[in-house]
Amino acid sequence: MASVLPTQTITYKSVGSLEIPLDIYLPPNARNAPVLLWFHGGGLLQGRRDLLAPHMKRGVEKYGFACIAADYRLAPQADVAEILEDIKDCIDFIRKDIALHIGEGLVDGSRLAVSGSSAGGFLTLLAGLYVEPKPQVILPIYAITDPLGTFFTAPRPAPNGRYSASKEEMERHLDANAQAISSSGKVPDDHRSHMYVYMLRNANLAELWGIPDEKRAYPYRISRNIHHHRLPPAYFLHGDADSAVGVEQSDEVVGAMLGLGLTVEYERPHGKDHFLDDGPDYENEALYSFLMRYL
Repeated sequence: MASVLPTQTITYKSVGSLEIPLDIYLPPNARNAPVLLWFHGGGLLQGRRDLLAPHMKRGVEKYGFACIAADYRLAPQADVAEILEDIKDCIDFIRKDIALHIGEGLVDGSRLAVSGSSAGGFLTLLAGLYVEPKPQVILPIYAITDPLGTFFTAPRPAPNGRYSASKEEMERHLDANAQAISSSGKVPDDHRSHMYVYMLRNANLAELWGIPDEKRAYPYRISRNIHHHRLPPAYFLHGDADSAVGVEQSDEVVGAMLGLGLTVEYERPHGKDHFLDDGPDYENEALYSFLMRYL
């Protein structure tokens, strides 16, 4: 299958000299198409918007939504509160300003779903908690949900034999006062691509996010904030053999939603690891059926 190219790349926000872009993929003959906004993973430490899974690109034509893949500032040069501001500004841009860039009547920014993989799933959940009006539906995929959860506070080996860099090798990327960036390159071309494994080995996710203690981390521990802020209808996907984000991270949030009587579906495939949906032949009719039910 030929690759699907974005219709347009747009800067949705500037911070000083840093321009933060998004890519939009439009369905054929788009007319008031609902929007699926997706955020990449990488622990908020690395990654980029072109890692959008093939099934989401195919979904643009199959289901008729516009898909937007957006970058955001990376930690530790930006803390998690600043990254959340990027997410809020991105959604505000989609709802109010995107027509100025792509033309009137192509998308309906008021019909918004948010999804993301790994740390992108965490941003999806933050959008569900703290963006008003809330998205119609969220799709967190093998999401980080608690930076102070056991998985991220005990040192872990590199998953799947990935390279484990030393602190000396990561030093320039660990400088919180360095110039902010909004994406990183691929392994092995960009050394920053080892940041996530470095974090797992050092069990310092909350520190890198700028929330090293319980008080500062509290707003970003998802399950603890659902009762007060609620979440929109949510479809969770998380394999029970995930070596990069423990499945208990999603278990806890799904359990909290069920306890509060909120609308949630949970797909927890046995034996599946991180990136379970990233293959060229992956399909998920249940996920898209849920998505379109609420869009």
